[in-house]
Amino acid sequence: MVTLRARGAARFFAAAFLGLWLCGWAAGEGFAIWLLANGVSAMMSGTALGSGPIRLQTGPVIAMGGFLLLWLAIWTLGGIAAMTEFFRLICGEDRLLAEGGGLTVVHLRGPFHTRHEYPRDSLRRFVITGRGALVVETRSQTVELSRLGTREEREAAPKALRRDLGMSDVDPAAAAAPAALPKGWEEIITPEGERAVVPDHSMRRVQARIAGLAALGAASAAAAVIQESLRKPGLLPFAIQLVLGAIVLVCVTVWLARGRMEWRIGSGRVTLRRRFGPGVRDIFEAQGLELALAHDRSDNYDTFALDAVSDPAGTPSAPPSSPRAAKKRKRITAVVRDPVVPRQLGAYLAKAGNVTFLDRTTLEARAAEMTVVKDRLEKSARLGPFKVRLVVKTKERKQA
Repeated sequence: MVTLRARGAARFFAAAFLGLWLCGWAAGEGFAIWLLANGVSAMMSGTALGSGPIRLQTGPVIAMGGFLLLWLAIWTLGGIAAMTEFFRLICGEDRLLAEGGGLTVVHLRGPFHTRHEYPRDSLRRFVITGRGALVVETRSQTVELSRLGTREEREAAPKALRRDLGMSDVDPAAAAAPAALPKGWEEIITPEGERAVVPDHSMRRVQARIAGLAALGAASAAAAVIQESLRKPGLLPFAIQLVLGAIVLVCVTVWLARGRMEWRIGSGRVTLRRRFGPGVRDIFEAQGLELALAHDRSDNYDTFALDAVSDPAGTPSAPPSSPRAAKKRKRITAVVRDPVVPRQLGAYLAKAGNVTFLDRTTLEARAAEMTVVKDRLEKSARLGPFKVRLVVKTKERKQA
């Protein structure tokens, strides 16, 4: 069994802030419940609301009560989430048990306990993400197991769990490509008789229906506002905005119904094509695939991006975010927190298209990349040793 507990003195500062917030949350919760109880009592007894002389009509009271119930439900859920995080910071504990032919995960957060079980045959590997969280990759998703403990404790946990479960240290995903595409993608035969991989058709049909209904609603609202603007000219700018929004939604609906982007596979390359109706045009041709971390400054989570690259031999020499490298790559998909779908999709496309696939999201790949960056900076005459250490630490902090 692996046990990870909350560590570090810095967590108490965040816990103190959450404790103050929870005091305000409790006051708001109590006031909302008191107001609802008084409203129900006033409606049942026919007396005034509270101690005032004002008597509200039944319709406004019901509407106000419905809004207050919705607000109270959201407010209560937010408070429960804050309390869970508060207890995680103060006395959180995660227990990972290899028992009964599978993995059992128990999260202890003060009075809140959760338990999850994962069969042994559904587990693929244990990894540490770029943010330092311990996760397990299953056949269909990535599940975060723990962010507690020190980083050294979390990095030692995968080896202990693999030993207890009898799992090999070799990643089965790296040993062989998956036999099927991940959820949300499918392989088709194009009208030209070629193999191609596209997003799931059923999902696109649902998206087209939703966009069509939204376009119909926007068009109806635009027609009503235009008619009203004949009497009130001040509504004309709003009517123009509704018309433009309806046009955009119609274009989106037509594109979802008649067009698509597809990745043709085979002959040692992967080709991006734009298809609309009977017409088709090649957009980009790639000879390799790359899975990398695409960090967003406004996002606190890892974003795993699968890119098609035209020059796989030259990708390590230029970071994906540089303008030179951007001209030689096209984004296939990007998923927040979960690398399973882009990794499986990349492995499938690489095998079907007979192209290379480079996974730059593993700890080993990131460590090798940092070593290359450090060597290049040290050889540069423009930076001193102190600046080199500063640049390397900054880049490591962004990756973590």
